[in-house]
Amino acid sequence: MSVEKIIEQIKKDSEKEIKAILDEAKKQEKIIIDMSKKEAENQVEKILIKGKEGSENLKKILISKAHQDTKREIMNAREKIIEDCFTKAHSELSKLKGKEYISMVKKLIQDGYNKLGENCSIMISRDEDKIIAKELGILVDGKVESSGGVILKSSDGKILLNHTFEGILKREKNKIRIKIGKLLFS
Repeated sequence: MSVEKIIEQIKKDSEKEIKAILDEAKKQEKIIIDMSKKEAENQVEKILIKGKEGSENLKKILISKAHQDTKREIMNAREKIIEDCFTKAHSELSKLKGKEYISMVKKLIQDGYNKLGENCSIMISRDEDKIIAKELGILVDGKVESSGGVILKSSDGKILLNHTFEGILKREKNKIRIKIGKLLFS
């Protein structure tokens, strides 16, 4: 064989080998691309699942927050209504006059008198209280700033019973609040 034929044969063999290598590389490339596509699809699926889970969690959080905000608004509205009831009750008590007022204050004084004993005295809030105290034979020992009612003092001055309208409302506020709540919101 001549050198030219040998070169020609080497060239053909090289081209065959190059073609075989290229064909194998293309097969490998296709396998790698297919595997990469599958891996990318898996990653996309995982990301979508996490995204859905995240959005569901966020949705639940937002719904829960909305429920809490609504409950808080309802509670605030109820509390305002209850406070308005206290304001209205105080206003109505402040307007009491005549027989209604005298009857109520007599009961308050008698309650305190029964608790403190004979030698107690009272601090009055209205001029009518003097007349009631005189009728009941109880010493008037000053004046208190209030819309109505009295403060009773024990003979030694150590015990005070606040039977003013403001004192009673303040003292009984929790009980009254519960009753108002049940009446209005049950």
